[in-house]
Amino acid sequence: MCFFLKERYLYINEIYMSIFNFRKKTQNKEQEQRSLIGLDTALNFSTFSSFTSGDAAMKLSAVYRAVDLISDSIAMLPLEVQLITDGYKTKHINHSSYDLLNKQPSNLMSRYTFIKLLVSSVILRGNGFAYIQRDGAGNATSFQYLRPENVVISYNELTGKLNYYSSQVKGVIEPCNMLHFVKYSLDGINGISVLQNARNTLGLSFDTDAQAAQFYKSGCNLQGILKVEGQLNDSQINNIKSSWNKAYAGNGVGSGLAVLQGNMTYQPIQISSKDAQLIESRQFNLTDIARFFGISPVMLGDLTHSSYSTIEATQLAFLSQTIQPWLELFELEFSRKIFKPSEKNLSVNFDDSKLIKTDKSALATYYQQLFNISAITPNEIRREIGLNSIDGGDSTYMQLNMSTTKNINNSDTNIE
Repeated sequence: MCFFLKERYLYINEIYMSIFNFRKKTQNKEQEQRSLIGLDTALNFSTFSSFTSGDAAMKLSAVYRAVDLISDSIAMLPLEVQLITDGYKTKHINHSSYDLLNKQPSNLMSRYTFIKLLVSSVILRGNGFAYIQRDGAGNATSFQYLRPENVVISYNELTGKLNYYSSQVKGVIEPCNMLHFVKYSLDGINGISVLQNARNTLGLSFDTDAQAAQFYKSGCNLQGILKVEGQLNDSQINNIKSSWNKAYAGNGVGSGLAVLQGNMTYQPIQISSKDAQLIESRQFNLTDIARFFGISPVMLGDLTHSSYSTIEATQLAFLSQTIQPWLELFELEFSRKIFKPSEKNLSVNFDDSKLIKTDKSALATYYQQLFNISAITPNEIRREIGLNSIDGGDSTYMQLNMSTTKNINNSDTNIE
């Protein structure tokens, strides 16, 4: 019994020390960030902490669109278990993890919601976590999404020992049972979000939005000067100003007709938003945010210098340079954590052909080229586009005007 109590004490003490060290590192990190941003900056530390956690940053339209676009593009792709045999991959639909990955990871959410949450967590908070629940045989039975703020990473750089603790899961979580997605990191363990690297740009964006809001709230170019010949005392100035605002500024009608008395003249002050450089500054902020997320400004709605050719090139660049690295990240982490050690011939892969599904012309060219080289059968094409199978559609076809060099040499020999 004493040995049991001692082990339990050591276990609780280990958890306590991990949480204590985590909080200490967080406090030190906050102090370091305070010194980096300085006290004289327009963006105070409380605002910085809120938008680096993703809450306030999502109120910026460019950030919201970037996060939503990347997470949606990945979450909509089917995620499948594949069996590797001599380098060839085939769908392993009978595996216990197939439905978990492709349909419903848990009772609480679908695959789409699960993947979207993980991608958004990595972008906004630097880390994405999911706990793997297994049965007695070691097979994965469900994936529980864990909020990054509820997870403590216990990592010893000297021994290389890594464990996780979460308020949503009892006890220690071993690395083999934790899906941990990191896009950018300095040590390979603790992730750094895009928002942390882009804090200066986000601060400028917040300031620009606040300036724009104040500009339009103040009436833009509706302000002016009311000139009166002669000398007025303070009481007369206040009475004229009050009566003018009551008659023409606060009625909400905006008829544009003013009646002036005696020697009064009105001179409007017309300051457009372009003259105040609000449009230029907001456009620059959008471009800078797009650069941090690895997205063209066209994808975020900036069509200033766009054309059909640039939009088409932007789509290709988005798929190859932005989405593909994310797919590789998720495929490798799923493949090395979900399966048992005896299932090294299994892998998890996204079906990225769905990305061109909305482009019917590109989709038709894609299937036609695969069909022409006998890489796919008519029934496989019909299944992918949602049609019924046909008789004789399980055979591959080869064009008659194509042949191997061996057959050509044999035919030449036979002619002689």
